[in-house]
Amino acid sequence: MFMLARRVVGLLIFLVIWEIVTATGIVSPDYMPRLADIGAAIWAFVTSGDFWRNFFATVQRMLLGLSVAIVLAISVAVVAARFALLRRALEPITDVLRSLPPPALVPLLIFVLGITPALFYFVIIFGCMWATYISASNALSTVEPVQVNTARIYGLSEWQILWQIRLPAAMPEIFTGIRLSASVSLLATTATEMLLGGDGLGAMIYNAGFSLLWDQMYALMFIIGLLGIFMNLAVAAARWPLAGWQTRYASMGATA
Repeated sequence: MFMLARRVVGLLIFLVIWEIVTATGIVSPDYMPRLADIGAAIWAFVTSGDFWRNFFATVQRMLLGLSVAIVLAISVAVVAARFALLRRALEPITDVLRSLPPPALVPLLIFVLGITPALFYFVIIFGCMWATYISASNALSTVEPVQVNTARIYGLSEWQILWQIRLPAAMPEIFTGIRLSASVSLLATTATEMLLGGDGLGAMIYNAGFSLLWDQMYALMFIIGLLGIFMNLAVAAARWPLAGWQTRYASMGATA
């Protein structure tokens, strides 16, 4: 609750600074509209059926791409944790590919996949999987040796140790990667929509910006920011039943 209150206060401070800057004319209202104008644009959007069509197009691409990326990343990390040679072989490849900005692949992929849903999902999956894979791979390979050795003494196989010891212990760090991937999914989705046009919030921002409709552009940016906050809250909610033991354990240690 305290952390939520701090975030709300931080957001309020940001909005107050924004209003002061625009009200005093430090920045021209032609380029930085008043909050009232942005709020009016947001209201116009949320009461428009066309906006919701674009909104759900972005959310669908983002969630589906993120889900596939998480499953793929954790699956590869689990296999790599079982076979150390594979994990070492993937390290240089991962270092190269994770440095590539996903939108940079769009010009090439247009020739390979065309402007199709497959292109959107490829870019999103490519951008999202690296944070989760790296977190999962590191966490699975650095589990406390005492736990692993104890499991071996009790006769557990390497695969049983992986599923029953390594994976549960790695969950907190895996969710750290998932949280980063969730942020990347929103960025990759909107950036790809801006490049390809069509529908989606990214395409709407592109059209509003190049039409000099600044209030609409900022309104869409605020909406995407709120969407990012909800994504973060959803990941935190999913983390609690699977990896919340770490927080509970830390709280017990702090009160001991």
